[in-house]
Amino acid sequence: MKETQPIEARTLYIVATPIGNLGDMSQRALDVLSQVDFVLCEDTRHSGILLEHFGIRKRVVSYFAHNEALRTDQFMPKLLDGESAALITDAGTPGISDPGSRLVDACLEAGVRVCPIPGACAVPTAVSACGFYLFTGFEFVAFFPRKSSERRELFEAFVHRDTLLVGYESPQRIASLLEDLVAVAGPDRRVCLCRELTKKFESIERMTACQLLDKYREEQPKGELCLIVEGEVAAEQATGLSDDAKRLIALLKARNISARDIRDIVSEYCGVRAKDVYQAVIGAT
Repeated sequence: MKETQPIEARTLYIVATPIGNLGDMSQRALDVLSQVDFVLCEDTRHSGILLEHFGIRKRVVSYFAHNEALRTDQFMPKLLDGESAALITDAGTPGISDPGSRLVDACLEAGVRVCPIPGACAVPTAVSACGFYLFTGFEFVAFFPRKSSERRELFEAFVHRDTLLVGYESPQRIASLLEDLVAVAGPDRRVCLCRELTKKFESIERMTACQLLDKYREEQPKGELCLIVEGEVAAEQATGLSDDAKRLIALLKARNISARDIRDIVSEYCGVRAKDVYQAVIGAT
């Protein structure tokens, strides 16, 4: 049986916690949390429940958006004096969309060791499940803007890029966000909505922005949402369809299937843009 690796003094540990399923908590994270001098967390009640679940009794201190400057000033001297601390958030990896970066910056500037303990994070989890493979990377915007004008400005800046756009949105605003996306990028831009990742009612829906809007215009989803918007595929990738896609188009056309149905079937099955399939179908007519 492997012995627990002791923690080091003058060290801030950035500890990822589960985004829903407690089975995603790593043994290394538990070892660190059980040994540090204190734990900085976004919500002491929420994190207290997590620690209690794993039988860890530790001093917890609130560290959130409105007190991070104060807490950084308060606890940097303790770290400099040789204590160790763990920084956690309510769910996922600190410093991605939650507070933490200010403290990390202060530690690095002061020569305090920073040690990340990897684990769950909703963003790469969602990207890994979207299946949009013709992209060069992704842009994470944390939470999408609340105002329609700001969302449209964001989409206009993104619409012709060949990257994915990833962000969190509330169930109350997802329909209005999709309306703005359709207005800027058109109805055929594909999206993937990941809801309640790793939890009991997890769902992953991939379709066009217009299709998703039709679904949620009347039926508001529940839970935590992460939306991925497919970018405009690079020209050299988008202009040509694979031989398999072309053969499938020919087979479907021979059976007198409508151009729109062929577009939907081939784009879904072959993973190509619906617009390119549709143009190939009507161009061959």
